[in-house]
Amino acid sequence: FLFGLFILRWSFGKQVFECIGDKVTTFLDFTDSGSGFVFSYLVSGKLEGAFDNVTVNGQSTTLHLPTQASVMPVVIFFSFFVSILYFYGVMQILVQKVGWFLQVTVGTTACESLNASGNIFLGMTEAPLMIKPFLSAMTKSELHAVMTGGFATIAGSVMAAYINFGVSASHLISASVMSAPAALGFSKLFYPETEESKTTNKNIDIGKSTERNALEAGSNGACIAVK
Repeated sequence: FLFGLFILRWSFGKQVFECIGDKVTTFLDFTDSGSGFVFSYLVSGKLEGAFDNVTVNGQSTTLHLPTQASVMPVVIFFSFFVSILYFYGVMQILVQKVGWFLQVTVGTTACESLNASGNIFLGMTEAPLMIKPFLSAMTKSELHAVMTGGFATIAGSVMAAYINFGVSASHLISASVMSAPAALGFSKLFYPETEESKTTNKNIDIGKSTERNALEAGSNGACIAVK
């Protein structure tokens, strides 16, 4: 509730997320430079007679740009960028800080909070990898929270694709941020904790990237986006 109040009802919070959304949109627009070099008019739409209004079955319609040339490069570029941030340890610090904040405010355990914070930026399959060594020791309620958090949010690459479709970036970011604590709350309502957690914030350490350099990390991230 407080997240929603800060983001939607408080003018300062709304301006902050609108600013973040504008910056993200501008950053993702850089993809057009690279994909335009590869796909040319399929990205820019600047070809005489192409992508104009046409008539199909007596009705006027517009031919949109192909998804492979306009959306997929955004997904690949964003995954490439996130993988480089992970290689340099930026994502680990960001996720740890947000996870600690959720643990203090919501009252959930360390693994749950860390996974929920990761789901804001990562996908349902990538976020649990941060707590992979502790999955076997987690309680059923904690595992339920991990799954709920994954279903409640979307991956950053998918978010980038939606932004490229024209969806407001500030709305998507706000929804993803609010969904993290909301998912933890609903998970505990449906599956309350009845066991004692075996993991604490002190013995959780997010591993570093295994790639040898930033280029390898980015390339692997781009390949994952294609898959």
